[in-house]
Amino acid sequence: MQAVSSGQVEIRLDLAERYLLESEPRMALDQLRTVQGIAPDNPRLHFNLGMTYSVLDDFSRSAASFERAVELDPDYGEAWNNLGQVRQSMRDFAGAAYAYEQALSVSEYMTPEFAAYNLGSLNIEMKKYDEALSWSVLGIEKNRRYIPLYVQTAQLLQKAERYAEAVEVLEAGVTSRPDSAQLRLMLAELLLGLSRDREAMRWFESIIQQSPDSNEASTAQDYLEVLR
Repeated sequence: MQAVSSGQVEIRLDLAERYLLESEPRMALDQLRTVQGIAPDNPRLHFNLGMTYSVLDDFSRSAASFERAVELDPDYGEAWNNLGQVRQSMRDFAGAAYAYEQALSVSEYMTPEFAAYNLGSLNIEMKKYDEALSWSVLGIEKNRRYIPLYVQTAQLLQKAERYAEAVEVLEAGVTSRPDSAQLRLMLAELLLGLSRDREAMRWFESIIQQSPDSNEASTAQDYLEVLR
């Protein structure tokens, strides 16, 4: 086999990632198999194999690839997180929780809020709502701009009938992400359900002013027509 430089390996990995973005997993797999014959111990190779097999719904191979990535690089937080997602899809809940927690333990992991959110979702799936809430709250502490965590936390608080706390969480979310029509609408609907109609109306109006072309603005307008 003709010798291939490390630079060419990186180019093939870049190509594979581009093919994945373009929804061409088979073409990505061709590039990755070439790299596999050249640099079999490259953690990025196995991460991308995991991503590719996941897209192809081959979860067993996907999990094995992510496992190899973290074996080669135990501080590969993104690979740990994705391993958790694959294990969760395979209903290996204990394995998924372990992988997510490993991702959170990696100090260099740049997006720990993803793992915290996934731990929340995992515990919701297992109907462990108190544990889910703890992970959701931790996730917000990790990244106060990640909208899905505010949604998840507020939903869990409402499920526990802790409505005042849910309002506080959504208000904090809007403060951190004033551009989010989704959070504004969720807050307005919650206030409306608590018979705080005037406050709800102000939030509905703010959605229309801030994001007039959004689906949330259309919904807010429908609410206002009933309330006025």
